[in-house]
Amino acid sequence: MKTEYAVGNIRLHFESRASRRWFVALVYAQFAMGDLAGFSVNGKTPGATWVSSGFLIVAVTLMIVFTAIAGDMRARGDEREMHRRDHAHFLAYRFFIYVSIAALFAGYFTGPNPLTPLLPPVVRELLAELPKFLLVAAIILYITLPQAILLWTEPDMEEPQ
Repeated sequence: MKTEYAVGNIRLHFESRASRRWFVALVYAQFAMGDLAGFSVNGKTPGATWVSSGFLIVAVTLMIVFTAIAGDMRARGDEREMHRRDHAHFLAYRFFIYVSIAALFAGYFTGPNPLTPLLPPVVRELLAELPKFLLVAAIILYITLPQAILLWTEPDMEEPQ
C-alpha cells in the first residue's frame, strides 16, 4: 500500500490511519452526493448535465487517487496480505449482495401493487427511483469497497525519512 500520492508538486500523505479514514469518508460522501444528484435532477432542469458531469469528473479523479493508494488488488504478496485481501473481498461482496437484494425488493414499488396508490405522489416517485439509486450504490460498492476496507483497517505506518 502506498503511503503517498503525488501529482506534480502536490503530495498527499496517508501514513496515519486517521488521514486514510478521512479520505475514505470523503470518497464515499462524494459518491453519495453524486448518486443523489443523479436521481434528484431530471433532464429538464437547466444545468442538470453540468451537475452530473461535474460529479462524474470528481468521482473519476477520486477513484484514480483511491486505487493508487490502495494498490493493485491483483498483486500477490505474502500469505498474511493475501488473507487480508481475501477477507476484505468477502466482507465487501457480502455487503454488495445485501444492497442488491434491497434493490430487488424496492423494485416492488415500481409496478402495480396495492400500496402505491395510497401514498402521496412525491413518495411514489421516490419509491419508483429507489431501485435505480440502490443499484448504482451497489455498483459503486462492488468496485470500491474492498480497497476501502483495506485502507480503513490498515494500522498506522511509519513515515518515510
